[in-house]
Amino acid sequence: MSIRSLSCVVTIVLLLVFQPVAANATTPAYSAIYVFGDSYCDVGNIFIATGGTTPPSPPYFNGRFSNGPIWVDHVASARSLPMIPSLAGGTDYCVGGAHATGPVSTPQGTIPSVPQQVGLYLSQHGGKADPRALYIILGGGNDIIDANGAGNPQQLGFQIALAISVSELQLRQAGARNFLIPNLFDIGIIPAAQAQAAFARQATLAANRSLDNLLFVEQLLQGMRIRRLDVYSLFQSIVADATHFGFTNITTPCFDGVHPPCADPDHTLFWDDRHPTVFGHSFFAVLTEGALSQ
Repeated sequence: MSIRSLSCVVTIVLLLVFQPVAANATTPAYSAIYVFGDSYCDVGNIFIATGGTTPPSPPYFNGRFSNGPIWVDHVASARSLPMIPSLAGGTDYCVGGAHATGPVSTPQGTIPSVPQQVGLYLSQHGGKADPRALYIILGGGNDIIDANGAGNPQQLGFQIALAISVSELQLRQAGARNFLIPNLFDIGIIPAAQAQAAFARQATLAANRSLDNLLFVEQLLQGMRIRRLDVYSLFQSIVADATHFGFTNITTPCFDGVHPPCADPDHTLFWDDRHPTVFGHSFFAVLTEGALSQ
């Protein structure tokens, strides 16, 4: 069996795993999907803010940090909902390069943190969050990579988790009721972090453990639905047996920013030194569909 065929089989199997759940549950008809985070879910805000220069499109796809649509595009499309940058009047407030723990200063301006993105959304909506919408919150990867191995990884992990939980709390107190909050996959496997892989792994584990603890009580509140996405376990499985998931390359980026992209992005995990390819993003999307069908 070819790798391409194997990748198709793996995707079908993943979908079939979730099918029994979907058959017994009605997928909520959300009024909108609001997203807060970094380049893993930015559909064009940093592209607009930089006048179309970052990321350069092509070879990047329409302002996404990948070679095609990213996972939140697929999740929104599956529900016939738009996924448009907030700077273009849409519901995606993510900004490439964002940290969870604080704003980032750049020559082009300041990138808002994840909690600041939430604050911007609320300020634009009269301090009220639509209870019929789905709210996706994620972040922390840039905090870990940009720390460059300095400081205490456990403390950094806690600060990341605190920022995500504060964002959820802000939205919940404003009326939000439906959340999707992924954990972090091991940031140490990202090419840009491999020089500090041990630090990145420790910070990842600390962030995930702390976020579980901080969200525990919130998940018990009546009328609340916080779906967690175990991205960490998914990527551990991919690393352990890449070919089983259809990958032939999970370490070297397809595009290095200088030379033309690689010839086979369809079986490569990372598009550049920080971001997944379209195929990599598809696993986020499938995992999300499984969570939302429950």
